[in-house]
Amino acid sequence: MQRTMASKGFTLIELVIVIIVLGILAVIAAAKYVDLKRDAEIARVKATAAALQQAVTFSHTKWQLIAGNGALNDLPDYAGGELDMNSYGYPLGINKGNPMSQPKNIGKGERGCVDLWNTLQQEPASVSLSSVNDDSDFQAYRHQADVNPDGETQCTYVLRTLGDTKGRQQADIKIIYDSVAGSATALINN
Repeated sequence: MQRTMASKGFTLIELVIVIIVLGILAVIAAAKYVDLKRDAEIARVKATAAALQQAVTFSHTKWQLIAGNGALNDLPDYAGGELDMNSYGYPLGINKGNPMSQPKNIGKGERGCVDLWNTLQQEPASVSLSSVNDDSDFQAYRHQADVNPDGETQCTYVLRTLGDTKGRQQADIKIIYDSVAGSATALINN
């Protein structure tokens, strides 16, 4: 009786085909992962803008109950009693001074947008000044209002976690706070 040895294992061609198929699947999975990460960051930005808007609305309501008109330093019983409000009843930041030297401008210099972000939110995402390139989630820009340039300033918070290095106007994902309208809006460019 003669025994034949059957070969066990893969041929080189089978091995190459399996590697090619796995490579194709990896490319497809990586592309899906990038899309999912962007979608998750967009959802986070929208949620952050909604939370910021809610804080602005709450502070405006508190301002209406206490003052009702005119700029106000250190809104009592809200955000640690250090939030300054403009004459429209919307937050301008902290430490504006009494009397306010510029009651239409957010904060004192560019730091004002960072202070406003951190004061209005309970556990905010990290934010840095526009001149600082670190690993913060957002970069804050204080600038004159694009639509209503009557001396009022706005804050734009640009998302940096997806590698966007564009300035505030060309950035793909950002939140804009307008202290005249009392609005925090998420803007998403494709």
